[in-house]
Amino acid sequence: MYLGKADVNTYDKGAGREFLISNGRGSYGFSTVIGANTRREHGLLVVRNGEEKQHSVLVSKIEETLFDRNKKYQLSTNRYKDLVYPDGYRYLQEYQGNPYPSMLFVIHSILLKKSIFMPRGKECTVIKYELLAAPDKIRLDLRPLVAHRYSNAVCAESNSADFSVSSDDAHSISISGKGRTSRVSATAGTWSLKPLWFENLIYEQDDRIDAPSVDHLWSPGLISNELSEGDVLYVVLSQEPQNFNAKQLAAMEQEAAARFEDILEQANIPANNSAEQDMIVSSYHLVDDREECTAPVYTGYPSVDAKPRDTFIALPGLLLATGREAVALKTLKYWLGAAEKNGWVMPERVSGCGCAFENGGADNGLWFVYAAGKYLGHVKDAGDDAETLANGVKQIVDRYLNGVPQLDVVCDSNMLLKLTVSDTARHWMGATAGDEVVVARKGYLVEVNALWYNALKTAEQLTGDKQYGEAAEKCAKSFNDTFWSFDMNGLYDCVDPETFKTDNSIRPNQILAASLPYSPLSPETAQKVVRLCWNELYTTYGLRTLDPRHDKFKGRFEGRLDQRIKACYRGMAWPWLLGQFITAYLKYNPTRKDLGWAFIRPFNSHLRHGCLGGVAQLFDGMMPYRPHGDVLSAAALGELLRVLHEDLETEA
Repeated sequence: MYLGKADVNTYDKGAGREFLISNGRGSYGFSTVIGANTRREHGLLVVRNGEEKQHSVLVSKIEETLFDRNKKYQLSTNRYKDLVYPDGYRYLQEYQGNPYPSMLFVIHSILLKKSIFMPRGKECTVIKYELLAAPDKIRLDLRPLVAHRYSNAVCAESNSADFSVSSDDAHSISISGKGRTSRVSATAGTWSLKPLWFENLIYEQDDRIDAPSVDHLWSPGLISNELSEGDVLYVVLSQEPQNFNAKQLAAMEQEAAARFEDILEQANIPANNSAEQDMIVSSYHLVDDREECTAPVYTGYPSVDAKPRDTFIALPGLLLATGREAVALKTLKYWLGAAEKNGWVMPERVSGCGCAFENGGADNGLWFVYAAGKYLGHVKDAGDDAETLANGVKQIVDRYLNGVPQLDVVCDSNMLLKLTVSDTARHWMGATAGDEVVVARKGYLVEVNALWYNALKTAEQLTGDKQYGEAAEKCAKSFNDTFWSFDMNGLYDCVDPETFKTDNSIRPNQILAASLPYSPLSPETAQKVVRLCWNELYTTYGLRTLDPRHDKFKGRFEGRLDQRIKACYRGMAWPWLLGQFITAYLKYNPTRKDLGWAFIRPFNSHLRHGCLGGVAQLFDGMMPYRPHGDVLSAAALGELLRVLHEDLETEA
């Protein structure tokens, strides 16, 4: 990822491009390439402690001021209520994202390079300043701004009593306040403890309108350094005291660079262009590589959550396409173990101790079967692990056959799964806006039963038990009889067998009936579903969640909070669905990979805006197709990587 002067020569251009770094443990640094924080989740050191569900922004940013021959140059950029000040983006000449974010500031004949990385497994952020060229010595003043707040909040007012600062040693300070501690240390320099508030900073990219986006940040003082050409200065931001010397930090920097190369080398995708490389590298942030038992896949950034549905959708692309087969197996075993402890019901959440479970999606277990099937199809000789996963698939499928009261699911005599309540927590479109259910669904849900047919066929393949094949055959007949609509030449979204009510809204859930490894549809019927989704739901960055001609269609994430929530499932487009659409299209049109690439190529541009190298969670379903939600989504990125690996790069 390279950005030149033309990409960052205005505030709007620079503020619209974000970088992300992480430590492989869920802590991260996240800001814009010009250093202006435009979201409350932005910060150079953002961590999550213990059992806390929300991350905390400890160090928000660093204000950098360069002095040369009695002239002052402020390299930072901030957005306040009434102005942008300072406007340091004017000195930014280029940005490079690989192997980690780096910015080059040019002031006449002075070239100052700034690089940012997080050492793997360590709760700290390292900023490196390297004076590449300068006719004389310069002075560099660095003033850290701390937040010490949850990442979904702001500091509404300035109160000096909230913070205190102390010197650890000549080059390090500790900052305490609001129940949190942060530390700033440098390999050289002199501290001047001169506290100062930075008030009324605006976070204009916040999607939320239910809470203020005006923040107040506190600075304990500044550290000054005189630098000559060739000098290097490291600054370390952390929670706990860190006593790294320059040599150790240089070694960590080399390791961070080597990690970038390792990620590309182990991938099962050739990565012939920079866009593919950027997506592969971005996948690193979504994988927790700790040895101890934990949910290894995050939903995205800045949510950094762990949810089974997102995990299983993302797993084939995020882990198998990138050569992380061992992590994929660990992920499947983690969730399989949770399901076993929960009576073979795949939970929505697992407590930190692994002993308490919260049930949610009715389809979580079915998505596990999908992911397990993908893994065993990818890893040809899985040994004992194949038996473990096959047994898990059998147990989960048997659980659905017998009904799952915890999920309000029964298996009817026609071999279709029925949701007995209109509970929004049971399906992926589940949301409420005030007291209103955004998408009311009950009875037979089309994607749940498409996944169910796929699960029955997968169980038959893995166990050799013909009863699953017989059940699948009955399921397929009932599926076609129940869901096919001659009027719209596609599938009903849901059918309530008790009231005989059918939902003929054109929604993208039906695409799974054509895209999954095992389809209950004939090739002719599946192609009609693909064509309907293409004609009515396809957009540049995903499939819309509702036909634009529907009277409830809302294609943009705008207006009141309840209107924004409704838009997510009444018209906005989701990239993970586009991945399923591409697979379905190419399954029945295998010679048209040229169109497959045409569906993928628009993301080349998206990767250069927003979170650089990342794919957003969802987009407006109409022009100008703005991204929203997580700026880096596991399901969205994973689906594009899966399509590249399974459907478009199969000859390589």
